[in-house]
Formats: sequence, C-alpha cells, structure tokens
Amino acid sequence: MRPYGRGILPQSQIYLYDTAEQAKRMFLYALCVGHYECGADYVVRRPNFDSYLLLYIKRGLGYYVNQDDRRVELPQGAFALINCYRSHEYGAIEPSEMYWIHFDGPTAKELCGAILKEGRFVPKNFDRCRNTLVELCDRTARSGPLEDAIVNRMIVNMLTEFLVTAEQRPSAGNEMIEDIRNYMLDNLDKNLSLDALAKRANLSPYHFARTFKRHVGLSPHDYLIHARLNLATFYLKSTDDPIKNIAYICGFSNESTFCTTFKNRLGLTPSKYRANLQSS
Repeated sequence: MRPYGRGILPQSQIYLYDTAEQAKRMFLYALCVGHYECGADYVVRRPNFDSYLLLYIKRGLGYYVNQDDRRVELPQGAFALINCYRSHEYGAIEPSEMYWIHFDGPTAKELCGAILKEGRFVPKNFDRCRNTLVELCDRTARSGPLEDAIVNRMIVNMLTEFLVTAEQRPSAGNEMIEDIRNYMLDNLDKNLSLDALAKRANLSPYHFARTFKRHVGLSPHDYLIHARLNLATFYLKSTDDPIKNIAYICGFSNESTFCTTFKNRLGLTPSKYRANLQSS
C-alpha cells in the first residue's frame, strides 16, 4: 500500500505483516517492510515503535541518530540498525531510495544488542545482506506476506552477517574459503573434486588444500564427508526415505560406499542408526 508522510514520494510502498501469536513466540518476524523513494525533507521522529529497524540506503544520503544521540550520516550502500524501543530519529539528507524492515521476536533483543554494542553496520557479505533485504521487500510486493519461517530465516541471515563481521574480521583468505564452503554445502549432491574446487578458488590443488585445511581444520575431502554425513543423519532422522535414496541425495556414488563411510565415521550402519532412533 502507498504510505503518506513528510518527504515520502508517491512511488513508495509499505507492506504490513500480521504475524500469528504462535509464530511471534517462535520466530523473528516482520511487522512491516518498505521500499521508499524520499525527498530531502523525509524524517521520522518517534518516542518508540516497539521493534528493531534494519535500514539500507540504496541511493542518496540518509542519516540516523545513534544510541549516543549522535547524528550519523548514511551514504549510498550503508546499513543501519535502530532500536525502536527507545526514542529514535532517521531520515534523508538528499533525495534517497531506501529498503527497510521493522522486525521483532524472542531473540531480537539479544541479537540486535550484540550488533549495536559493536556500533558498526558493515555486513561481512554485503551483497548477500543487501540482496536478502531487497528480495524480502520485492517478494512481499509481488505475492503478499511470506511464510513466517521464511521471513525468520531471511532476518537471521541478515543479522548473522553483522555478527560475523563484529566477531571475526575476515581476511581475503577467509572470504575465499567461506565462499567455497558455502558452495560445497549448496552442492553436496554433486561430484565436487579437489581440482574443481581449487579452480573455483583460483588456486592450484596443492595450495587450495593447504589453505582450506589451515582455515577450516579439515582437508576439503574430510570436510565434504563430514557435511554429507551431517545431511544424511538429518534425513535418517526426519524422513523414511530408503537408504539408497539418501545416499544419492547426499552425494555418495552408491549405497555401499555410503554405508561403509557412515559406519567408519559414526560407528554403526545407517539402518542401525535409524533403528536406534525409532526405538528411543
């Protein structure tokens, strides 16, 4: 729907969420999301709005007043996290385009408190954080409010990018290894050879293997087996799919290899593991 207020241009949109009480007890949830085109006179001043606000400046120049009552400028590409349980102010200094979400939930205070304590709102993976917020707003615009669990996941993913930045200042090597790890986890069902992973990292297989083990603590092969077995135990616990199907879904070439690897690493066969779960 179209919002109204000082400095809000006609093409702006706001989308309200009406989350069920049960979901509010379980998840981080959205109160509303928005995509605003603003004039230089756009300003919001409120005593409270009982939520947290994640704000992204796609274009232009904005500002907010931080917890020390200091006015902080937000240039193009900047994020801000604002505690709207207390009095707050933010707005535009020049014509701007913004994406934002007001959210809350049972863990919001602790998560946001950790980020606000750090006082820096630079996500570790900027593109991932920005794209998630834009996707949340755009998908809501196209089809209405998203499922509670999906919204929760998207908010958690965005906040995690700030928390990782606060706790771990990544080097270029860390960034590369994290990208490779994410790629491996997204493609566990595929044939992920050392040569292919090294090529993706723009390293020789030897240097890639050494770099990966130094950062992760496991060789690429051992990490891949560990991740595949973790996924397999999830399917064994949560589905009644045949073990052969689970083997292929988790990237093992055949059922025999899967069962042998599973027993060598976990001390019992997949069928015995599943039987123990059913009897407990």
